[in-house]
Amino acid sequence: MAIIIRNSALVAIFTLALIFTISCSDRGLLGGWFDNMAGQLTSITSSNLLQNPSLGFMSNAPGIPDGDVDVIENVEISGSVLSGGSVIVTVTSSEKLEELYLQIEGEEDGYYVWTLEAEDLVSRNPYVYQVTLEFNKDLEGGEKDDPKELKFIVSGKTAKGEVVESKNRELKTIKVGNGALQISLSWDKNDDVDLHVFTPSEKHLYFGNKNYEGTGEYGKAELDIDSNAGCIIDSVKSENIFFEAPLEDGDYRVEVRIYEKCLSGEGAKYRVTANLKGKFVEFSKKQSGQFPDASNYDDKIIVGTIKIRNGEFSN
Repeated sequence: MAIIIRNSALVAIFTLALIFTISCSDRGLLGGWFDNMAGQLTSITSSNLLQNPSLGFMSNAPGIPDGDVDVIENVEISGSVLSGGSVIVTVTSSEKLEELYLQIEGEEDGYYVWTLEAEDLVSRNPYVYQVTLEFNKDLEGGEKDDPKELKFIVSGKTAKGEVVESKNRELKTIKVGNGALQISLSWDKNDDVDLHVFTPSEKHLYFGNKNYEGTGEYGKAELDIDSNAGCIIDSVKSENIFFEAPLEDGDYRVEVRIYEKCLSGEGAKYRVTANLKGKFVEFSKKQSGQFPDASNYDDKIIVGTIKIRNGEFSN
């Protein structure tokens, strides 16, 4: 049985309901199950490796649910994972799925539960689901040319309630600069896609101007990951720009651009994350999207602006 709890209020309601039910019947096996599971239900905290607020975390679980229904045909991870960044995971299944179970083996005592929604379904026959996972800035990683390799396990539950057989994939992680403000880009095709950030004082950070040492009272900034540059494919498919404290007050404009389509036909899907002092912030509805199939050189999408006031995020 897999249970996802989204906040403490739901945990309280769920717990009270179970206590009432069990107190009115023979505790027996059900009571033992409750005693075992009650200590495992937790919400996502700042210490979890995955930071999506929509996830539930089963702590102290004996292992990820692993059934004998072999319906997951493929699990594809878009690229390497940056600490404080995101990655796009595509799961192909011969049957409709209701939940995904996710685990990074050996890194946490438990696993994550993702309740699939209509927007996660990309296509049918077979069923293709796509989710974007956001990772803690403290995620351990290697260098771009020598990433750390972790074992990523995916299973799930079908719409019929059957637990499916798990699949293992290699998860490559890279440690990058976080600073006070970190802006990261990930995408899912082997194209040369670039992250551009304009500061409140109109400094332009991108592959052609990767860093500045800071001026006066403000800290330095740097683009420390530039992937697939000039279509020299490294399969990282992520870029990262970070700003050290103190931050300049004002609007940081974020754009993503196609520099060159390298190997793919259809337009790349992308995800931009903004991490301020270790917390992800949602600043625009365009943080996730897709380039047109016929993208040309320097086609751009204006993702949005991150407003910083007194060093804090402002809506």
